Amino acid sequence: MDKKYLKQVVLYILTSLLSIGAILYIGYHLFYGLTQKVETAPAIPDTIRSAISTDMYLFREETILLSRTGSGSVVASVQDGTRVGIGDKVAGRYDVSSPDIVTAIAEVDEQIRVLNAMKENSLSVRDTVAIDREIYEIMERIAAAGRDGDGERAIAYRSDLRAALIRRAVVTGSTSNVDGELSRLESERRALLQSLGTCRETSSVSKSGYFYASADGYEALFTAETARTMSAADFRALCGEAAEPIPAAAIGKLVTDYTWYAACLVPRSETKHLTEGDVYSVTFPYNGETALRMTLDRTVRDGDSVMLVFSCDTLPPDFSYTRVQPAQIADNVYTGLRVPASALRVVDGVPGVYILEGSVMHYRAVKLIVEGEDWCLLENAPEEDPPEGYTWLRQNEIVITKGRRLSEGRILQ
Repeated sequence: MDKKYLKQVVLYILTSLLSIGAILYIGYHLFYGLTQKVETAPAIPDTIRSAISTDMYLFREETILLSRTGSGSVVASVQDGTRVGIGDKVAGRYDVSSPDIVTAIAEVDEQIRVLNAMKENSLSVRDTVAIDREIYEIMERIAAAGRDGDGERAIAYRSDLRAALIRRAVVTGSTSNVDGELSRLESERRALLQSLGTCRETSSVSKSGYFYASADGYEALFTAETARTMSAADFRALCGEAAEPIPAAAIGKLVTDYTWYAACLVPRSETKHLTEGDVYSVTFPYNGETALRMTLDRTVRDGDSVMLVFSCDTLPPDFSYTRVQPAQIADNVYTGLRVPASALRVVDGVPGVYILEGSVMHYRAVKLIVEGEDWCLLENAPEEDPPEGYTWLRQNEIVITKGRRLSEGRILQ
């Protein structure tokens, strides 16, 4: 056999082996380098407020007010929620029937109310930042309602947005003469009233209370007494009741007790932190995220559900008492160290997380308080001793949220 040929074959084999070795060497180090990559986040202190989302039904002591006749248009003389006394005028009935003109008058009344409030509070240009923030938040709520296909909720924010825009116009100088603007609006209101014809009847109240210009037909069903005494079965049946017909002569309603109630049915599993008699913050998104302090008066079990009945002694201005509306009940507040949920691990039966101390990995024991979709809250410096051989996670330690081949004492290269 030709020695030169054999030498070429041997050289080819050696070259191939060296190339394969180099590829394996490079591949190994590339793989090792990739597996060394980790993602981290600090264990920071945080407060989490959990809430129960539900539909809340409102109960009040309400009496529908009637005029002598039922034709024409009714124009309220006072703002919704105004406290009135015996003999006070609350509405007038006019000859011409025009819902559009009545709506226009209500909008003018709202503008007058906002301007009067601003005049009393002496708002300045420095308030523009706060007003702009308010306008932005209202627009965000309207957009969110639109995305959810909830036109009713979007429309409910209209008066909030209009009031905020009026305030901005005043403080930025677009409406520089408040007194002049008020005079113009009063003239506009008088002209609108004249277009409704003659005021054929003025209605006043025979007892004191809080006046509201609209009725919904549920006044005799959702009463305060019902809220105080109904069973869960009664409540379920009530939620399916149809509204009673509203009389044509109705001019509004009178609320005769400042204490009102809100009831809901929630899963029993969500009520473990609720205690009868305690006060909770209840937020109503349809009312510009208004949060009210309400007392949990009653808890009534009904199989896997619980009927909750809250009471409130506050009648906030501009609050819409729509009979049923979404609400969030703040049921608990948690404080601890917040880390991404991906950081949680279990080693030898001990829940914990890996941290980086310089370039060295260590395993820290943790106590879970509450967990969300992509986060968890851990106890900050638990009072009891950690499991033997372990140390509790400490505030601001760098937690490894993603990585491979994690182990105690390993050095990250």
